[in-house]
Amino acid sequence: MVGMAQVALGIYGVLLIVGGVLGKIKGNSSASLVAGSFSGAAALTGLWKSFNDPMIGFMIGSMVGLLLTGIFVSRFVRSREFMPAGLILVLSLIVGLLCMMAGQEVEEALQPQKVIVQKKGPKAVQRTFGPNDERSSTQPSGDALQV
Repeated sequence: MVGMAQVALGIYGVLLIVGGVLGKIKGNSSASLVAGSFSGAAALTGLWKSFNDPMIGFMIGSMVGLLLTGIFVSRFVRSREFMPAGLILVLSLIVGLLCMMAGQEVEEALQPQKVIVQKKGPKAVQRTFGPNDERSSTQPSGDALQV
């Protein structure tokens, strides 16, 4: 999932910049050029950052994607034209969700796991070693309890 999100984020960033340039060339829209350049640069920054700090990189990517989703929902509703508002809306939503899922996957991978060690026998105990434990906690297991 992480690799797929990185590829999608890179393609998305390049498409945003190209779209801004095309908006300037075809429609003489300086706003398209500036917005496309800044949002594309932000997406590519998220991609670059995802290689050495994936949590921050995917957070940037999901913020760009979901912010542009919100912007292009209103533009699509007003224009009712798939190009360019509908296309960017769909791409932004996909990239935003991919980045959120990849960030969640990275976060889960970074979570330390809790280890439970059980000893059987007359003095059976259960020791739990967790990520925030300064020392292990020892609890009698069900086998050691005698009435």
